Amino acid sequence: MPDPSRLIAALEPIVEQAGAELVDLEVAGSHGRPVVRAYVDTEQGITLDECARLSRLLEAELERTGVVPERYVLEVSSPGIERPLTRRSHFERFVGHEIDVRLYTKREGRKKYVGTLEAVEDGERGFRIVVRDGQERWTFAEEEIARASLHVRW
Repeated sequence: MPDPSRLIAALEPIVEQAGAELVDLEVAGSHGRPVVRAYVDTEQGITLDECARLSRLLEAELERTGVVPERYVLEVSSPGIERPLTRRSHFERFVGHEIDVRLYTKREGRKKYVGTLEAVEDGERGFRIVVRDGQERWTFAEEEIARASLHVRW
């Protein structure tokens, strides 16, 4: 399987040069035919035409650098309304929004938390976030967070 950090290093500058942001990147599929999923966005949102344009640019870069095997699948799409929060800058951008947080290990008997992101602060290693739900308030260190995303009430 291709190394996600090598893929990010190869693709992120191309996405940024095109005026977008690489929100997240996943590698799935098999070793012989990996599936590379690039989630891209802009401040105004991303259109299907922009995803198609970025797909062509990223495909050319993948083939130029050889960071994927000859046979692969590239999927470029919007992160969706339940946008993942993968970097400090994402959390900072969405302070005041409701988020879902999933931890690596249980705290208070659970791994899932939903609440309003109140703050992003410097931590001992990296950063930490402060989340409030009604009267409850939690602080999670970056290394505790397995996954975080915007929460959508249906």
